[in-house]
Amino acid sequence: MSKALGTTDEITSCDCCGKSNLKSTVVIELDDGQIVYYGCVCATRNTGKSSKQINTEIRAEHDRKVAAASAEYKASPAYIAYRARLAERDQVARATGVRMVGTVAMEFVREAGNADDAARALIAAKHGLTTYQVGA
Repeated sequence: MSKALGTTDEITSCDCCGKSNLKSTVVIELDDGQIVYYGCVCATRNTGKSSKQINTEIRAEHDRKVAAASAEYKASPAYIAYRARLAERDQVARATGVRMVGTVAMEFVREAGNADDAARALIAAKHGLTTYQVGA
């Protein structure tokens, strides 16, 4: 049974009927693993699914990708180090009684934060997502 994986505006011609200059196409994985790009009408006709079913499959695939990327990110050494550095900042603030806000707080965690940002961006790109879709 074929599965809708998403939509793309990078490929604007239908692999089924050949129609071109479409706004976007539906990315379909066929039973044999082949990836094809269909216009909306051909996607419903050739999969036997309604547009609602196709959209549900697309959302589910997106949610799966976000969950996988977020789990990978939260297990990354950069994320763990950044969270530890934030906790250390808070501990220092409690111990000294000095509020760590603004520039002082940012400088304290800057290096770990930059590494965390880079790890998040790398993981997001690996899963075909944007950085804001990955994480907490």
